[in-house]
Amino acid sequence: MAEQVDVCIVGSGFGGSITAWRLAELYVAAGHDPRNILVLERGRRHKHTDFRQSMSAQNLADVYNLIQSSGGTGVILSSGPQGCQVVTANAVGGGSNLYLAASLRAPREVFERRDHRPDDGTDRRMWPHAISRRTLDPFYARAEHGLRVNRPSWDRVSKSGGLWAATLNEAGYTCDRVPLAIDPGRCVEAKWCHTGCIFGAKNTLNTNYLASAELAGVRVRPDRQVESIASASTAGYRYLVNADVMDNEGPNPSRMPTGQSEQIECKVLVMSAGAMGNAPILMRSQQNLPSLSSAVGQHLGVNGDHVAAVEYDPAKVRSILHLPGYGQFYKGKPITTMTYDFWVGRSSHRYDGTRFNVQEIFLSSLTNFLYDDGRAPEGEPSWWGLQKKRAIANWSNRIELLAMVEDTHDGTFEAPPPQGDAASPNAGPVKVGVFSYELSEQSARVRELANQAMRQVVGRRGLGRFMALTETRGVYCAHPLGGCRMAESKDLGVVDHWCEAFGNEGLFCIDSSAIPTSLGVNPSLTISAVSERAADHLTARGHELGLPARPTGFRHRTPGEHVGERVIPKRPRAHAKKQPMAAAR
Repeated sequence: MAEQVDVCIVGSGFGGSITAWRLAELYVAAGHDPRNILVLERGRRHKHTDFRQSMSAQNLADVYNLIQSSGGTGVILSSGPQGCQVVTANAVGGGSNLYLAASLRAPREVFERRDHRPDDGTDRRMWPHAISRRTLDPFYARAEHGLRVNRPSWDRVSKSGGLWAATLNEAGYTCDRVPLAIDPGRCVEAKWCHTGCIFGAKNTLNTNYLASAELAGVRVRPDRQVESIASASTAGYRYLVNADVMDNEGPNPSRMPTGQSEQIECKVLVMSAGAMGNAPILMRSQQNLPSLSSAVGQHLGVNGDHVAAVEYDPAKVRSILHLPGYGQFYKGKPITTMTYDFWVGRSSHRYDGTRFNVQEIFLSSLTNFLYDDGRAPEGEPSWWGLQKKRAIANWSNRIELLAMVEDTHDGTFEAPPPQGDAASPNAGPVKVGVFSYELSEQSARVRELANQAMRQVVGRRGLGRFMALTETRGVYCAHPLGGCRMAESKDLGVVDHWCEAFGNEGLFCIDSSAIPTSLGVNPSLTISAVSERAADHLTARGHELGLPARPTGFRHRTPGEHVGERVIPKRPRAHAKKQPMAAAR
């Protein structure tokens, strides 16, 4: 017998958590029980104190999945043949546990783009006309309040971010601070956001939207991997969700299905399993849902992520930038500065597909051995040899750069894996995805433009050596987008501008999978704004789908702040000054 709920939300990342909270508000205001809203999450639940500042494979496997594309040769860049490696999260709260909290509104030009792959339909605006920077701004503001975004002052930028700002200034470029969803009062500048913030300083969804939804009564069920959906057989319900129970708990989890399964019938189904999760689930479900768009699984993107590094000459940093003793790049926040100079002033459509922004980003503990060190002979070092040793030995003088370029969405899911979003050979974090990624000529060209710009900035006066990320196959992505993209019509995409699937009333894809283009900035805030907009619409018309009607005067509120248990570091005691006896009295 299937469990029955009003709303089933698959995934607890930005889209799922925001939708859960907005629906919880509706249910409470209308006098209905929010327990009729159920969130399913494949990963397990973590307290702040469960996270570890460790790069051990066992620790990474607990929170990350690294999915390698099964195909894709694409255009040959200077860095070699192209495939794709995608990092995804695996925990209650989704990617917010691991993101670096950079929270930026996408530039206006993003939403007006007309460039795309030559085989991707007619010339047109890639985003639905109903969505623009202007129409999203109120929802950006709502998300900024919910995630408690703030811009750090210049004296709070990281050591590495300050060096990037000084380098840009020396080369004649501007730089600005990156708004962050990090509480400056709780942050200890440990720079370990990427394995979970044990200090509770990062404003993850577990501290705001999702926590508020649960306190209101929404149920969150971890360790559930949704495999497929079908039409419900019970009157009044639309969809049947089939989920496997996962073995994620205990000291040695297999991270595989246990053999137990669950079925849930719902009136409204919100797919929020992300760009790597939604498409495989829907592709496995196409026989049961024949009216789904044939575009499911196409147009997978990487947000234009393009990582490189700079190895600085410490003597030049002191003599040219006048930064004596500048080092210790492990101190500070992971992202604090970026330049927009390769974007600003290029608003005409003739610039579509050529713009990019460049951000300093801390990845050293993840990637310090993966770069080409820039020395002759060209193409060296590889995995072994003197030059590789020399490159690794100097990694403490490096900062990483993330160029977010305007590429096209070049990935395609060839077939859905039998279970989950990828094939898992073992309990480790590495998986094989049944998708190919072949860079279009535009995607390759704009990356080369970014390389040239970064090389020119850091090479000025010999400050540093530009280093390409060469030891991984293809593009590296922490920001997958698309696969169920929004569009004006069913022949161009999977969902409309409200994120509702064409031809499938009450089925929504509210998350990164709906985003149709790269964004030029870190995507979490835009995903959140799009989710806020879609959730607002869902609460407004929920009564048409069997949900409570929105009461007169209903207004959305900012979710509360619920930090919970966390590690509180011991701070050195200040030595108290001895006071004269009279003053002491």
